[in-house]
Amino acid sequence: MNRRMRKQGKGKFAFMFVAIIVGIFLLVALLQYLWNTLMCDIFNLKAITYWQAFGLFVLSRILFGRGFGKPKRGGFRPDFPQYIDKQEDLSEEERERLRAEWKRRFSGRCGF
Repeated sequence: MNRRMRKQGKGKFAFMFVAIIVGIFLLVALLQYLWNTLMCDIFNLKAITYWQAFGLFVLSRILFGRGFGKPKRGGFRPDFPQYIDKQEDLSEEERERLRAEWKRRFSGRCGF
């Protein structure tokens, strides 16, 4: 790898690092703004400071997110097409058995 490519790689890394940091600060500022304008009016709560909004952001990422790394799996059910393929391979007798089992398990709950 020559010097120019290494220099470009370092420049891209530095830009992405700064962009991520600035993005986090802007996201926290947006969180603080929304909290102070909406939650204070709707639920009569106190206004929060920037650092309280930052703590709220971190807490929400820990509780509802998957930490701060990349997600382990993409999407809600990445293996969903696999189930569709399995159902297409069923014979008519197996499908009828599956329908009967579903009716037995979910009768009265799901409109069966």
